[in-house]
Amino acid sequence: MADAKPTVVQALFTRKLVFWVCLVVALVADLATKAWAEAVVKPTGDAITPVMPGLAWKWAENEGAAFSMFHGRVGFLVVVASAVLLAVVWYAFRADPRRRWYLLALGLVASGAIGNLYDRIALGAVRDFIFFDFDLPLWGKGFGLFGYEFRIPQRWPVFNVADIAIFAGVGILMLHSFRKEEAPGAGKPAETQPEPVKASAPRPEPQPAPAETV
Repeated sequence: MADAKPTVVQALFTRKLVFWVCLVVALVADLATKAWAEAVVKPTGDAITPVMPGLAWKWAENEGAAFSMFHGRVGFLVVVASAVLLAVVWYAFRADPRRRWYLLALGLVASGAIGNLYDRIALGAVRDFIFFDFDLPLWGKGFGLFGYEFRIPQRWPVFNVADIAIFAGVGILMLHSFRKEEAPGAGKPAETQPEPVKASAPRPEPQPAPAETV
């Protein structure tokens, strides 16, 4: 009898704990740090609070995407983020449970998408507070990308834990894409085949002794 096709719930949860654990842990970390920053960093306004060399706290409310792209187009960004989240869940649904790094990366991307999507829907802007306090190399240089003129900013934009999760997840997916998939049965010991039995040469039949002459 053929195995029954798994249901949607079974395909999403069976042996895919790494996806859900990663999603929940990263999402809780993002929302908790945003709440902390709103209580501690937001009252300082635009001031930069050094944490260590090159790293500081700085409050910002981003109504656009990264590098201030699509600024003010919150509705459009909500639609894009929702589509990305649905795609990630679909890939997790289709993923082989044995591909743990792949599922971990999908969990990171999903957590970041949910964290920033929550901010855009509930608050109208994404809460950012992590700031790299140094100039970027080649800042001010410009180049075109898909018809959009992009210039390297002097400082990296203020970001949050959700952005870190998305960046890490995409990075893992890119590294994972360079790995060669093993062929089916690879790594399994080869089955030993019995050696063919060699046919032995037929034994010569005994010849009768010659009769003695009288």
